[in-house]
Amino acid sequence: MKTFLLSIIVVLSAITVSARLAPPKERELLRLPGTNRSACELIHQEDLPEECTCREPDAYGLVIECLKPFDSLYLNDTIGMKINLDPCNPDGSSLSLDVTEAEHNVDITIVGVKAGEQQNFPIPGLSVIVPTIGHLGVDVAVLIYGNPDRLSVKVGLNACMAAGPQHQYCASGIPGLSRVLPWYVLKGTYAFGDFCNSTNATSSLPALPLSDDIDAVAKFQ
Repeated sequence: MKTFLLSIIVVLSAITVSARLAPPKERELLRLPGTNRSACELIHQEDLPEECTCREPDAYGLVIECLKPFDSLYLNDTIGMKINLDPCNPDGSSLSLDVTEAEHNVDITIVGVKAGEQQNFPIPGLSVIVPTIGHLGVDVAVLIYGNPDRLSVKVGLNACMAAGPQHQYCASGIPGLSRVLPWYVLKGTYAFGDFCNSTNATSSLPALPLSDDIDAVAKFQ
C-alpha cells in the first residue's frame, strides 16, 4: 500500500513540474465574434485623402496606398506612399512604410516603427525652396502611440529646416507653403481593441488625446 501511494505522489509531482516548465501558450490573435467592422472602417477610410486607398491583406492589419501629386510653386512632384499598419502585433502596435518618387529615383523602406515613437525620416534629394528662408527638406513624419484600445497615429509628409540647436522652421508656419504641407494620410486616435482582441498582451503605453496634444508635438508643426 505504501509503495502504491508513493508511486501516485511521484506521478503527481512529475505532472506538476512538467506543467511549470511548459512554455506558455502563444497568444491567439482572433477577431471577436460579432465584430463586423473591418480595420479599414476603423480608421474611417472615408476620411483618407482622395489619393489614397485602404485594403486588408490579412486578418490583423491594413495597408494604405497613396499616389499624391503636388502641383505648386513650392513643390511640383508626385510621391507614392504605402503604409502597413499592424495594430495587433503581440510585441506592440507598429507600422512600416515605403516611399517612392520617380524623378530622383527615391525608393525607401522604413520598418518597425513601434508604439511610443515619433520620428522624421528625410527623403533623399527632396526639398522645397522658400525665398528669404532657404531649403526645407521633405520628410516622412511618423507618430504612433498607445495600444489597440486607443492607438494614436499620424503619418504623412512635412518639410522643416533647422534654425539653431533648439528651433526649426516647418511648412505649417510659412504662409503659402502651409497650403501644401504638411500632408497627412492618417491623423487621429483609433480603437482596434475589439478587432484585435489583444489588449492584455500588448504595450500599455498611455494613448495621446485625439487632436490637441498630437498637434502640439513640435516635430509635426
